[in-house]
Amino acid sequence: MPEKELLEQFNVSLCEFDSSQWSRDGFLDPINRVVYINGDLSPETRLKVILHELGHLEHNSKDYERLREKYEVQANRNMIHELLKNENLDDFNYIHFMEKYNLTTICDETFVKNEYLKLKKI
Repeated sequence: MPEKELLEQFNVSLCEFDSSQWSRDGFLDPINRVVYINGDLSPETRLKVILHELGHLEHNSKDYERLREKYEVQANRNMIHELLKNENLDDFNYIHFMEKYNLTTICDETFVKNEYLKLKKI
């Protein structure tokens, strides 16, 4: 899905910054529904970051520090699920998918496999 449609679907705005302003890839302002993203990112990384930040929309920011690991894992799973929606699942190779999006952890691998199986059942 094109970036503009994705942002419209989730009713969020996008604001770019450059690496000299913040040393991170992106973050979410849930109150104003704005995803802030590093404008220097590659297209694949940019999409990953946007999808990850959208995964935080339903999280309660007051609980973030206490539930940080849980929220980050949930946002990553959301990102992987959304990335998989754009793949040809009939000719899917999860290793190529993980390499394409630089997914490197065992947790990422597990999510890719699980989310793939969920989407194949639909």
